[in-house]
Amino acid sequence: MQMLDQTPASSLEKVSWKEVIQMVGMLYTGENPGVKALEENMTAYINLLQGFLLLSHGSSIGAGPTLSSCIHKAIKQVVDSSFMLLQEAVSSYGSPNKAQKLSIPQLVGTVWDACSALKKTPPTNVTAIGRAMTQVAVSMKDVLREMKELKPAEEASGEVSTTEAEDKSIDDENSCDGDMGNDLSPEEMKIVQLTTTLVSEMVVVIKELIRSITGLLQTGNSMNLPFQ
Repeated sequence: MQMLDQTPASSLEKVSWKEVIQMVGMLYTGENPGVKALEENMTAYINLLQGFLLLSHGSSIGAGPTLSSCIHKAIKQVVDSSFMLLQEAVSSYGSPNKAQKLSIPQLVGTVWDACSALKKTPPTNVTAIGRAMTQVAVSMKDVLREMKELKPAEEASGEVSTTEAEDKSIDDENSCDGDMGNDLSPEEMKIVQLTTTLVSEMVVVIKELIRSITGLLQTGNSMNLPFQ
């Protein structure tokens, strides 16, 4: 894992991401979820895991920060889940503890999930950036929706008297359970409106960027450019 934290030298031979996918499929094929084969051939499994790490390192040549982060996260999940499975397999070997042996299938499932997640890792810089931008857009839409729900003090209080509103304001200051954003002053509402407009425009810009990224992906696929 320390090796993966280092940027691979450009002089190294580039490894295809497809090779990494094929290797991770060998870590657990799903055909035999039992632990017996793992116990009998522990060395082979670790060697396979090491080969997977080496291929993953070679595949990150030319990867940008966003893609490198995605690759590193996916690989770490595979390695961590594999180590947990290996440790449990060793400690439960020959043990009469049934509960411990029952945990093995769950850990095998965790490895399987990690391997499946790695196969969904974006293969190119452009794809990684596009997915990251999409996540940002979704988050900004949630923020925008919540900001549109904010109300000024007079609208939130309705026909409540001034004295009751002041008492409620004091209670809200002493309580964490009060509704937030439903008693904004006119100045605060102006800030909310300006911010809402800004966020809305940013969402539009991000949508255009995603559309452009989609176009680059289509062009890159036709030109077969690695790590666009």
